[in-house]
Amino acid sequence: MTHIQGAVLLTCTMIIVAGCGQLITPVADTTPVVATDTPMPTVTRRPTYTPAPATPAPTATPTITPTPIVYTVQPGDTLLAISAEFGVAAQAIQEANGIIDPRRLQVGQPLIIPGPETDPERPPTPTPTPLPLSVERLNFLPTPADGLWVLGEVHNPGSDYVCEALVRVALLDGQGALVAAEEAFAQLDVVSPGNNVAFAILFTDPPPQFAQYQAGVVAAVPFSPHTRYYLDLTATDLHAEAVGADRYRVTGRLHNRGALDVERVRLLVTGYDEQRRVAGVRQATLAVSVLRAGAVTPFAVELAMVGSPINTYSVQAQALALP
Repeated sequence: MTHIQGAVLLTCTMIIVAGCGQLITPVADTTPVVATDTPMPTVTRRPTYTPAPATPAPTATPTITPTPIVYTVQPGDTLLAISAEFGVAAQAIQEANGIIDPRRLQVGQPLIIPGPETDPERPPTPTPTPLPLSVERLNFLPTPADGLWVLGEVHNPGSDYVCEALVRVALLDGQGALVAAEEAFAQLDVVSPGNNVAFAILFTDPPPQFAQYQAGVVAAVPFSPHTRYYLDLTATDLHAEAVGADRYRVTGRLHNRGALDVERVRLLVTGYDEQRRVAGVRQATLAVSVLRAGAVTPFAVELAMVGSPINTYSVQAQALALP
């Protein structure tokens, strides 16, 4: 089990806008909250195939747009994609438009695309080299509807916090030709130094067979001190057990050990099989609006065991510090 700890005042590009509601005090526990997002279904595997990693394709270098413009969000747009298209840092677009959670962009929303900051005596600097994140513990799990889940974790081997990691998985045939590709963000916004955060990518119409794959982090945002991300949360009193043949239930108490009140607390439970591959992922938003400094709230989360039993698990949590 890994625990994310830290006291970092954080909100980068991908966090959920806060709401108002009941307050949790340090002396009062609430009734356990069961996550309500829909779990992944239990599946029956197709005939086994063993894809092999392929040589990653080089990452394109964005160009820099010299003057500010206004861009209208289109269906399928993400902040990172817009950032790459215009060659402007995602953080700059976020700050220029007051975006709290970049995953909540609305179709038709106008965005100011700022120009790069330049020194008149020197040319603009290029977009920084992508941070050295890696993908680990991959697991390919077919679904009953002939889809394919690809589960894994983003690993941060560096010494800096990284936000908004975007993972791409490409499926290739025996000759190395691309047959399908999908992208998804890591399940939590911040990947701490030396730690992992799970991701889950669904191919709704994968090829019947594929011989190779490419998997990697294609974009990420360096952590900025001007964010409200808050990591000083610890899961305690943990208990886990199998519930029937296809469920794995994790319960415990989430403790705000820091000095700040927080909102939009999100809990991530990741299950691992005997080979330490990711076998189940569940990210839940607890039904509390504010967690006071020093407060504790109980939680209960169930994972679907998709294809193989879960032997071990980890619990992580992140939140936003109140402004």
